[in-house]
Amino acid sequence: MSLPQAAITFLNDNADNNVADRPDISDDLFKSGALDSFALVDFVTVLEEHCGINIPDRDINPATFRTIEAIERYVQSRRLEQ
Repeated sequence: MSLPQAAITFLNDNADNNVADRPDISDDLFKSGALDSFALVDFVTVLEEHCGINIPDRDINPATFRTIEAIERYVQSRRLEQ
């Protein structure tokens, strides 16, 4: 499974805005600058809209969204639960 293009574009645009390298699949998105606590909220909205999932508030934390690989696993698990 791969993330929808809208999610990848969000991460790449946010990295560009933060003058950071665009992330690879296993890069730590927070250490690399592709995500921060402010952008995370907007990123969650992108995932919900483009992946057809609901993300509960309790899951909105950096550990859940650390890498693209982790996000893909999380999205898949949410799809299976719904």
